[in-house]
Amino acid sequence: MSSHTLISARARPLMLGGLLLGLAGCGGDDATTDSSGLVSWPDKRSTGAEPGNAAPNFALQTADSTRLELAALTGSQPLVVNFLATWCANCMEEMDILVDLHESGVQVLGVNLREKADTVTSLIERTAARFPILLDSTGKVTRAYKVVNLPATVVLDAQGRISSVTRGPISAAGIREAVAAAGGE
Repeated sequence: MSSHTLISARARPLMLGGLLLGLAGCGGDDATTDSSGLVSWPDKRSTGAEPGNAAPNFALQTADSTRLELAALTGSQPLVVNFLATWCANCMEEMDILVDLHESGVQVLGVNLREKADTVTSLIERTAARFPILLDSTGKVTRAYKVVNLPATVVLDAQGRISSVTRGPISAAGIREAVAAAGGE
């Protein structure tokens, strides 16, 4: 007798159907807008997660329920988008750099991965962050940028194109250099 578990011929179709049903929930990204926060650019441009591509556009809420759209923040100067979570030690270590960057006049936007609004509110109070931190409750926006580890920082030029991507912690000098390369000060 084999030590492998045998699946009856009647159970196989049920298991396959359940697997397909589960995979169907993974869905595609072809909708103009969806509950995940991903939205099309107003000019319907194509997007990608690599430097040179238009950044994936999204609209997410802050902890106080203010809805912000990435496209509305582009057009005048570079924008730093930082993907973070409070449980990520490196994310918390670089918050001072992001706060200083924002206070110097650079646009900074945080995207928090799958944490509750009250957790993000506490983070804002602890760090004195005055830049918006958006709630990516599904993780779909984070995945659209191909972020698999936190922190990750994306610098966009004024037109919303990705200028640089830093996977892992940033340094003050490195992020200022990336902003300058994107057309900032």
